[in-house]
Amino acid sequence: MRCNWLGFLLPLLVAACAGSQRPAPPTKGEPLALPWGAVSQERGATSGDEDQRNAMVSALRARIAARVAASEAGVVPYRVLAISGGGSRGAYGAGLLTGWSENGDRPEFDVVTGISTGALMATHAFLGTVFDEGLQLYRHTQNADVFQKRGKLAVLNGDALLDTAPLRATLGALLTEEVVRQVAVEHAKGRRLFIGTTNLDANTFTVWDMGAIAASDRPDKLQRYRDVVQASAAFPIAFPPVYFEVERPDGTRFTQMHADGGLRQTVFFYDFVDEWRDALRAEGVMPDRVRPMLYLLNNDRIHGRARHKPVAGRTLSIAGASIDTLMRQTLVNSVYRLWVTALSNGADFSIAYIPPEFDLSDNSLLFDNAEMEKLYQLGYARAKSGAAWFTQKAPSTVEELARLINPRDTMDRLESGQSPRAR
Repeated sequence: MRCNWLGFLLPLLVAACAGSQRPAPPTKGEPLALPWGAVSQERGATSGDEDQRNAMVSALRARIAARVAASEAGVVPYRVLAISGGGSRGAYGAGLLTGWSENGDRPEFDVVTGISTGALMATHAFLGTVFDEGLQLYRHTQNADVFQKRGKLAVLNGDALLDTAPLRATLGALLTEEVVRQVAVEHAKGRRLFIGTTNLDANTFTVWDMGAIAASDRPDKLQRYRDVVQASAAFPIAFPPVYFEVERPDGTRFTQMHADGGLRQTVFFYDFVDEWRDALRAEGVMPDRVRPMLYLLNNDRIHGRARHKPVAGRTLSIAGASIDTLMRQTLVNSVYRLWVTALSNGADFSIAYIPPEFDLSDNSLLFDNAEMEKLYQLGYARAKSGAAWFTQKAPSTVEELARLINPRDTMDRLESGQSPRAR
């Protein structure tokens, strides 16, 4: 998956490193605090709402409890959809979701999470099939709808090599006031939508509760909603970060620099799943009455035959190849983490990804309409044919779990393009 964005962007990087101004940074060594709407996964973070995490978990528990109470017998499902990054390759996920809708069996998800390009499609995936029109964005988006080049002087004094004002305008048309209002409606039902960003000032992964933002009575909620999505898709160096203001206890303020969540996790699910059984029992629900199901929609390949892609003996080329390697490992780690999280907590794990035989271009930061249409049609066709998802059922014994979460066996299984049980 060589992503030659460095060759595209970095000729100006040396000039850009001369320094740039940023709004009110935090004080070095200051404890991590959170902007409103954010819930960190890092230990030791503080927030203006210490009970936010508990309230979030309680809402989800109550939703399950109500569903179980309404069902006289049998097991009720609890479904999570986690959507990965992938830049322009999000066209694959957009096609898959649309084809799944047309099949008539795309479920309503209790939780949806998104990172980077997954953050762009997460809102419409969360709202359901009647909002699939928003996914068509991936069929006609061009570079000019996402970024524009900056002049050399702007690069010298700025925080990125490209200007993403066009993306902000695109998000304004995609994430309208009515769309955000609908997110608030679903949030009130106990459903949850999360988006991840990376706090570069603290090197931490931050989760944003988008439903809580949408349901807020703050006048800036629409702007905050769009800012979070833009931050999650802000690939560093290429795209400028997004700055979020934080208020200290003494009333003074500073800003945090947030960028692409994919720097820390390519795809994620909130870790309270580790408390699954205890949370259910706290609501008077026996865990065997609930069937958790985790779907991972990966907008990239996760495997493929190793092939030589010779790297030029120049600093920028070596840097590009090195970062590609790091991002590939982040992807593998994120997929494996969700696999283990799901199976260890008694959840079925389903994964969809771009098949290894598809000939991807090297640069996912360029929006090639021809390739995006092919990816969209591929995802659509695989969903319509029922070939998109591969599922591993939750193990029934400790011995089976130990076998299934063996790292080498897991990745060999995924990299072979095979699954022990297809849906």
